[in-house]
Amino acid sequence: MPRKTKWMIALAVLFVAVVEVPALVWFCGLLYAIDHAGQTETRATGCGRAMTAMGWKLPPGAERQQCLELDDPAWPSQWSGTFRMPRAEVRGWLDSHPKEHLPSQRDPRGVFEFHGELHLHINYPKAPNFGNGDIDKIEVQVAWEGEDSAVVTFKTYPG
Repeated sequence: MPRKTKWMIALAVLFVAVVEVPALVWFCGLLYAIDHAGQTETRATGCGRAMTAMGWKLPPGAERQQCLELDDPAWPSQWSGTFRMPRAEVRGWLDSHPKEHLPSQRDPRGVFEFHGELHLHINYPKAPNFGNGDIDKIEVQVAWEGEDSAVVTFKTYPG
């Protein structure tokens, strides 16, 4: 086979690999999303499972846990929940998690106080499923409930 023909075949294969295959994968994903639209299911789940999906750990003193998984065949699972924990342990628990790509540097740890509550917003967190477009944002809000208790509310957002 002439050298020029080999180069033409190589360029054709490269074109298919670089342009056609990704377009086909994207198109199939779009068809899947359209076909399964509206099949979203919200179900109760353990807060430990939700925290693990975020790459975090549930604090040992967490009580009255109420967490949800939003499952949609067209999108990755998202998580939300509320639990109570000892007020004295909140800062240490928040500070124990990785906080790359914070949208605000008001506090070096990423935690800021607003209207008497603590807030933490993380973009592009290091979570086990990060990198697949699964969790692109985590928001945590902590409200004080008396002298000894805090209510933690969290939510993740897709990529």
